[in-house]
Amino acid sequence: MIQQSSQQYDVIGIGVSAVDDTLTIEKYPQPNVKVPVLESTRHGGGLACTATAAAAVLGGRTAFIARFGDDELSRYIRQILARRGVDVSHVVADAVGQPYHSRILIDASTGERTVFYDQRRFKPVQVEDLPDALLASTAVLLVDFLNVPSPIAMVLKARRLRVPVVVDLEAQLPESRLLAKQVDHLVVPEEFARWVTGEPQIQKACAALAGTPRAATVVTAGAEGCWWTDSAARPPVHLPAFGVKAVSTNGCGDTFHGAYALAIARHMTIEEAVLFASACAAIKAAGVGGGWDVLPTAQQVAAFLRERLVPDDPHRHIIAEVEALAAKPGGP
Repeated sequence: MIQQSSQQYDVIGIGVSAVDDTLTIEKYPQPNVKVPVLESTRHGGGLACTATAAAAVLGGRTAFIARFGDDELSRYIRQILARRGVDVSHVVADAVGQPYHSRILIDASTGERTVFYDQRRFKPVQVEDLPDALLASTAVLLVDFLNVPSPIAMVLKARRLRVPVVVDLEAQLPESRLLAKQVDHLVVPEEFARWVTGEPQIQKACAALAGTPRAATVVTAGAEGCWWTDSAARPPVHLPAFGVKAVSTNGCGDTFHGAYALAIARHMTIEEAVLFASACAAIKAAGVGGGWDVLPTAQQVAAFLRERLVPDDPHRHIIAEVEALAAKPGGP
């Protein structure tokens, strides 16, 4: 059952932020051709940044911590985070720092995307930027790991303060193995799970990852759904993806992470959190317009589940849980 957390925040996010300049084309081209652009837009992006925005739009009390300067990209991210209810008062002023700048090509025929990113001025948050009192004020810490340095020091600090950590791991680096062993909720894409375990089958990769004691292990696989388990003794459970016509898959994994983290903060079970996050990712994929403008609200998720889950579905009780989330949104 969803409960309002006693902490100031449901989710504090730390990790990659990005300004995404998106170009939609009819079909991904072969080399040495000229291709007309169907649409160009600018949106917020980045793994943890999008996840934090998603949790806020769903009604969560969230904050994002980063090192930003006063350049155009930094101002843009601050503004769009605040517009969606994310507290940006803990952003660290850094004259050099700014978000990633990504250029994204979206194939209109499939919804798939290719990302070209520039990280040259991105400055990662340091453990000293996260005081104990601030970290202790959140129900969940959400971090990502895409490039070095690893956020292991912040994760260990959270563990010392008994703050649950949800991590999004994509970096196929030696540091990832250590980080994966230290988090409470490991939510990773299939590519990472296969790489880190050497298991080509997703179910077996999930089971291998669950050999490390933690609250939950979740492996996401896009249109194939996800596999999850909350114990090394429980065989991974497959949750099929909700069938939708994808407009863009960009940000769907991040939306899953943000929704999952919020569900854990509001005391959903692991099974409920995975179902909730899957529905949120599906709505995001089908959203016309893309970017953060189509991050789902709790009301949209409740309506989606009411339509998709038949009356005798054993998971239908989650609709009331999501409606409760919509009725009692947070706010820093």
